Amino acid sequence: MMSKKRKDDHIKFARKQKELENDFTKVRLIHHSVPSISVDDINLETSYFNRSFSYPFYINAMTGGNDEGNNINYRLATIASKYNIPFFVGSQSLAFKEKGVKEQYIALRKAFPHLFIVSNINPNFTLMMAKEAIDMLGANALAIHVNSIQEIVMKEGDRDFSKWLINIETIVKGVNVPVIIKEVGYGMHKVTLDALYKIGVKYIDISGTGGTNFTIIESERNKVKDSAFKDFGISTVESLMLAEDLKDVTIFASGGVRNGVNVVKSLCLGAKAVGMARFFLDIAYLEENEGYHKIDTLIDEIKKTMVLLNVKTPSELTTKFIFKSPLV
Repeated sequence: MMSKKRKDDHIKFARKQKELENDFTKVRLIHHSVPSISVDDINLETSYFNRSFSYPFYINAMTGGNDEGNNINYRLATIASKYNIPFFVGSQSLAFKEKGVKEQYIALRKAFPHLFIVSNINPNFTLMMAKEAIDMLGANALAIHVNSIQEIVMKEGDRDFSKWLINIETIVKGVNVPVIIKEVGYGMHKVTLDALYKIGVKYIDISGTGGTNFTIIESERNKVKDSAFKDFGISTVESLMLAEDLKDVTIFASGGVRNGVNVVKSLCLGAKAVGMARFFLDIAYLEENEGYHKIDTLIDEIKKTMVLLNVKTPSELTTKFIFKSPLV
């Protein structure tokens, strides 16, 4: 059961967590030594969900429902509005358990009437609950987070997952907004991707290892020195490679994306757009101008990387820009 205390803990321990190794350092891009374009030629506009966004990244799900989380959401919504990017709220479970939380989400939408907001639920939700979660935010899309490893590690977590796939299929077919199935940092293998495809899922965030590790966070919450599950999961890069042949599904990437070069690598590996959580969580605690400077730097890194690849738009980025060493 979700609680405000757990929400507070997740924010606290996520911000304390040191950067972990990830596979983006193993991916090398094929640069053009004599590019023929200018940084000013780059157009980062990206379209999905039948809407155009200014940049190929979005604010990934983090928090909400507790006081600190609500304040963070307002800061993040302000950023998303300024840069015309989607904003995924954190799990809305508390809105169904504690008084006043639903009203916080309603107020968030009223404060940002034109923002593209993605609602967020877990796979235990019924279709009726999913519709209510969408309605309270006037959400443009719905994310269903799948976090089986985190639940297993969590002392108070779920132990019965027998209805998850059934519930997901019912919700996908029963709501009138796009539905994204998203991992929370453990990646997705082909067996999961195929299972989701078979029940009609059209949008998937593979969210691999290399970013915030919730196994470590739950261990710290429960004062467990070590966890047998700390190495579970596959990386964002591995997950993107496994999703390469999936047809008629829009793939999003998140997990360990820390800079503009990582964003471009993800796009080359097949992601339509890239989610960033820790990056924006840290920005939420900065002074406004300092935060905007960090985002502008990220955008500048993406543009500079694309110049080095000699491409003007994200749609031109494919695996042909990924270097495969003849020495391997």
